[in-house]
Amino acid sequence: MKKITSNDIAKMAGVSRSTVSRVINGYSNIPPETRDKVMKVIQENHYYPQLSGQLLTGKQMNTIGFFWASGGNIANSPLTSSFFVNTIEAAASRSYLVLTCILGDLDSDDNINYVKKIFMEGRIDAGIIVGADNNEPFIDELLGLGKIVGLFDYYHENETTRNRITVNFDRTSGEQAIDYLYGLGHRKIGIIDGNMSRFSSMQRHEGYLRGMLKHHLPIQNKWLCYGGITEESGYEAAKSLLYNCNGDYPTAICASNDSVAFGVYRACSEYGLKIPEDISVIGNDGDITGEHSTPPLTTISFNFKDMFYSLVSRVIDVIEDKEDVETDIFIPGTFTERSSCKRID
Repeated sequence: MKKITSNDIAKMAGVSRSTVSRVINGYSNIPPETRDKVMKVIQENHYYPQLSGQLLTGKQMNTIGFFWASGGNIANSPLTSSFFVNTIEAAASRSYLVLTCILGDLDSDDNINYVKKIFMEGRIDAGIIVGADNNEPFIDELLGLGKIVGLFDYYHENETTRNRITVNFDRTSGEQAIDYLYGLGHRKIGIIDGNMSRFSSMQRHEGYLRGMLKHHLPIQNKWLCYGGITEESGYEAAKSLLYNCNGDYPTAICASNDSVAFGVYRACSEYGLKIPEDISVIGNDGDITGEHSTPPLTTISFNFKDMFYSLVSRVIDVIEDKEDVETDIFIPGTFTERSSCKRID
């Protein structure tokens, strides 16, 4: 397909090439109607200016983008910080640079357009996105334009696209959590789900329900609650769950991830409930902070270094046009038993 140039945009918009340039560069002396007309043609034709002569020749940049769209306080989270470090180290091991872009979310058009702009301008050979919902139309748009996209916690069943590379949590961790609690004698189990637009949250939810049904455990609405992926969301969800129980508390709570579990700790403390004496709590992810919580958090741990090295390595393999690159990989978890769950009669 012929690459669109600024001359083409000028002809289609009925303006001069210099006018197109001024619109792109944000000059203020452009009539609004002219700006709107040019921008409409640019957007309809997915045109982004190339940044240098090197890019114009199509030369590989040896640079991948890392787009963080999960919010949170990155500097204060060892787990989140490890995502960045592992990505940079994995890229460096293949002599690639990483262009890091921190976005609050992918809900706003401005953020989505910014990500698309980085891809389309040719600054990067591929991009890795963390924090995308499992159905993001703009990701399909990038893939349709031939862009190479790596995705953490993103999977479409029975769909294989060579330029979409994913890494995911093993699908069994939710069921494992229920099995463990059942083995400790728990029959009244509460569940705080995560952000159900994320693939891992959907899978853990299904795993929790499989485990509950397998062991013929009661599924009561008052013991179920939707949270998010942050400690604050876990705290609010746990407060709501405990309030709705009217004193008939579950003996254990499954938290969709460790951050949510830390929020459960806070809510239980406010209700005067001790962990694990009154309520057992189990997390998911393996956040190192759980080792030092009070009590230390039982969880299912994942090797995030392996996850990001796998993702980065396969993305670079696609950039370098290697054959037989595995598009979707699931990383198994390891059960980490600590002190937040107790056996009951």
